[in-house]
Amino acid sequence: MPVETNTPKKVTPPNPGEYLPAVIQKAVFTTGVKHPLTVFPIAIGASCGFVGWLFGMPVLYMAALGGMIIGPMWGIMQIFLRNNSISSQYVQKLNIRQKKYELYLRELIKIGLRECHAINGIEKYAEHGEEQLKNIQTKYANVKELLELKLRKNEITFGRFLGAAEQVTLSVLDNLKDVVGILKSAGSIKPLDIIKRLKSMESMTDITEDLAAQKKTLKERLDLWKKQLKKVNNLLTKNEDAMTEMEKISAAIAEWRTDGSFTDTDFESAITRLQELASRAYEYK
Repeated sequence: MPVETNTPKKVTPPNPGEYLPAVIQKAVFTTGVKHPLTVFPIAIGASCGFVGWLFGMPVLYMAALGGMIIGPMWGIMQIFLRNNSISSQYVQKLNIRQKKYELYLRELIKIGLRECHAINGIEKYAEHGEEQLKNIQTKYANVKELLELKLRKNEITFGRFLGAAEQVTLSVLDNLKDVVGILKSAGSIKPLDIIKRLKSMESMTDITEDLAAQKKTLKERLDLWKKQLKKVNNLLTKNEDAMTEMEKISAAIAEWRTDGSFTDTDFESAITRLQELASRAYEYK
């Protein structure tokens, strides 16, 4: 019986580059420039200036001047005085997108691995995948808990670090999604039946061209099955490496002191390690 699901609507997750400081500052600048209280006064001021010039009404020049001053000043205030606030909001939106995508993937993977349990010959891979699905959630929760002890949630550094940790989590989940797809493909091949048929052909003394062609095809299918499982092993190994690195970074966070003795260099180094870790998860694909 098919499994009924109510999976969240699929969303596009952010990539590690969207968490870079330069990209965040660009988002702050764009927010300041496009803010309604930046755009509208300038637009109204320009309109008043044009109408004043067109109909010879100098009084409208004052309104135009006011709009041309108020709009840019508001934009400058947004960019410089509310930089941290806008940056935090930007990162929070990225983290929300990641969380929605993560929930979608988790449900998809959970259902897929459950279905793979019913396929002979790949049960152990499905079990390993389920174990990783639980473990990566635990390791991410540990990183988040440690960050909450060391940093304030409204700090931009908290959001960036958490976002990088989520990138690693998503890379593991993406790999598990691929594992499900490969296992289902491999499940359509029956290796035991193929081996049995090949053995029976080996005992035949009169091998016709048709039988030789069948034998070749069966061997190709068996090789394909082995290659698919090798890919699965590579994916699962990559995930184990990623989770080991997450544990190392958790240990490093635990050693940070809350008196501000850890430097920006320490923080950026840890962020970079997480982002590289997320990127490396796809090297072999």
